[in-house]
Amino acid sequence: MAQAIDDPCEKDSNRFLKVPPKSTRQIYLLFLIPAILNCAVYVVNFSADLVVAVQHFKERNSEWGLITMTFMFIPAFAYFVLTVTRPDWWMTEDDKQNKGGCLWFALQVVKLAAFPLFALYRYAGLIVLSVDATLLTGDKRKKTLETACAPAAIELYFFLQAWFQAAPQAVFQAHLLFNEADTIRTNQSVAVQILCIIMSVIVIAIKITSFQRYESQRMKGRKVPWATWFKKYKTQELENIENKQLLHKPQTKEAQESVKNTEEKQEKVETPPLPPKNIKIIAPPTPLRVTTLTPLAVPDMPAPPRPDSIITVQEEGSIKGSTEKALDKVEDSAFIKINDVQETMKKSSFDYPSEYDTFGNLLCFTWWFLFILARVLSIAIFFKFFSWYLMAVIGVHYVIMISYLFYYSKYSDIMSLLINLWLGLVYIFGIIEYRVRLMYAERWMMFYYTFVISQNIFMTLSWYFYSEWEGLGYFFSFNLIFICMGMCVLSTIFYYTLLKPKGHKVYIT
Repeated sequence: MAQAIDDPCEKDSNRFLKVPPKSTRQIYLLFLIPAILNCAVYVVNFSADLVVAVQHFKERNSEWGLITMTFMFIPAFAYFVLTVTRPDWWMTEDDKQNKGGCLWFALQVVKLAAFPLFALYRYAGLIVLSVDATLLTGDKRKKTLETACAPAAIELYFFLQAWFQAAPQAVFQAHLLFNEADTIRTNQSVAVQILCIIMSVIVIAIKITSFQRYESQRMKGRKVPWATWFKKYKTQELENIENKQLLHKPQTKEAQESVKNTEEKQEKVETPPLPPKNIKIIAPPTPLRVTTLTPLAVPDMPAPPRPDSIITVQEEGSIKGSTEKALDKVEDSAFIKINDVQETMKKSSFDYPSEYDTFGNLLCFTWWFLFILARVLSIAIFFKFFSWYLMAVIGVHYVIMISYLFYYSKYSDIMSLLINLWLGLVYIFGIIEYRVRLMYAERWMMFYYTFVISQNIFMTLSWYFYSEWEGLGYFFSFNLIFICMGMCVLSTIFYYTLLKPKGHKVYIT
């Protein structure tokens, strides 16, 4: 069955500075360039983590090397556990028909052992599809772009990588960079360690930019990037499998003969026989049509009065007073009805943010990169001088975050409990919408930004004025923290005062 295919290049978010580019340029901006950049970030991040681990082993710091390697394998192991425990979600129809459960499980074990290769295979596929789409036109281009936009299970690994590898890796390497400064290390080791921290912050900023208002954007139609179990994709996959089976199915002699017979019958054009000349053709009788209607007689009795026009027998003075009270009641009731309508409209609608265009994504990524970099440096340096106070600050922050999450959570099962506890840890570095839609999003996000920046200022000023530190690295980090936070604050003020973003309202029935 032919289904209508929507062109991914015709969305409102696929613009650059509110200017809709041509379709070929859109493919470059939305598919090819992001795929190449994400692939480069993944390669540099994985290589930096691996080189840092090797340097730790060379310098006889085996514990640091083991912890670094553990952070690299945690997202792959979490992806393996999530996929194996729910094979009904992750097994495609092709896997069920051709591979089976045992072979599919063996393939998942291979993916766990060689997860970097499968990640690069995903990026290579996206690059090939993007280049192919630039060379095609019409429906072929649309189908190619739909294939590139289709969800893939490996996207779950990329999502987990930001929180189980990049975030702890950045904090741990920053901790070693400042707290273990007395350990003898080469300049090459320190440079690679700084690169590891920067790349980890970049990975976190990319995922927060993508999932900052994810649940709200799902109300507009945004899909889960790794949800291959949706019915839409299952039906498309079944159609593709049937087409492949028909193409590769060997034809017997009887089938070939039947095909030839049908083709010969189609070639013969048979016309219906004409009637003889001597026979008179009588047309069918025309149907009866009623053109006149007899009017009904009007009854002599008067119409009954309306219920609201009945007036009881009262004195003349009381009638005037009752009319004035009735008018007041009508005005009050109208006012109440207007307020009720406004309240129901408020309750049955919400403002959703539209997806950012290319330039908006770039600005949002830059903002989160500066925000997370200041956060990581503040936590790592404050832990060296006031470790117990840091535990108290992070503990209070975590309790406030999970209280908000549990209060507005849509689900009440065990999985939601675990996800909310995990999201509380994610909110230490940044804020995302996942399985919990932020209520009063602008107020909550302004509170979150103010709360986190206040913590960073408190921790940074505490170690700068009330501890003994030596070295140019601490002075540089102090200035860098305040420069990053200052740029975040100024850009936020500029965004809300001058640009004045407008939200779109969606009414829920």
